[in-house]
Amino acid sequence: MEDSLTIPYLKRTLLSEVRSLFRRNGTVWKEPILDVLQEFRQSKIQAVLFGGTLRSLLVSRIADNRPGRPRDIDIVISGATLAQLEDRFSDILERRTRFGGLRLQQGDWQFDVWPVSETWAFKYDGNSGPADFATLPETTTFNLESIAVEAWPHGGGKRAIFSGNDQFFEGIIAKTIELNRADNPFPELTVVRALVMATELQFNIGPRLAKYIRDLSTTMNEDVVERVQRSHYGHTRLRSERLCELIETTARRSAEDPT
Repeated sequence: MEDSLTIPYLKRTLLSEVRSLFRRNGTVWKEPILDVLQEFRQSKIQAVLFGGTLRSLLVSRIADNRPGRPRDIDIVISGATLAQLEDRFSDILERRTRFGGLRLQQGDWQFDVWPVSETWAFKYDGNSGPADFATLPETTTFNLESIAVEAWPHGGGKRAIFSGNDQFFEGIIAKTIELNRADNPFPELTVVRALVMATELQFNIGPRLAKYIRDLSTTMNEDVVERVQRSHYGHTRLRSERLCELIETTARRSAEDPT
């Protein structure tokens, strides 16, 4: 299967996995997800699934030929403010996040929800273009987050995929995590997330990302990576010693690479 992967095939597969996720078929773990998304739809709030949620669905299917089960659900919306979201979802609202959105909790599921205009790049960088779903993939830190799919078809047609220059799909095919946007408010977290993701997916680190990690490597010790992991994930996803080894190895290889 790996040799036959193409971008059109991956797009069809991703849409199929999203349709499957949204199908009520008695699967208990899906019910909280469907209930929350139904609230958005009934409120006439446009929504897209975004980033890691979609990556989990697609990678699970092409790597293991089974439905994916994301760790949490990332949703970007249009047509409502943060205050309106807080009011609408007050019964399941946990907190505001440092990324400019809301953390909702429904059952065992966490939802990170934010208006497209509140994403960091649109809010703080005037060069990011219009704050809409089509431009959203250009603002992500990594290529493997540069993807959004409509939560439900607009106007009764097919669900739209927003993938910009298709670097998300190219990264899946090449099994490579690359830096899409260097400007972000949490550089240490970027390093940790990149290496945790690469380890769990068994993907390579691209040259731009490797240089980014190299530039930050002198500030990344075991205390730092432990703190960053616990703050972001709530627990340690990868041993701090192992993470520091990966940072050192990545930085060394980047320094040796003439490109």
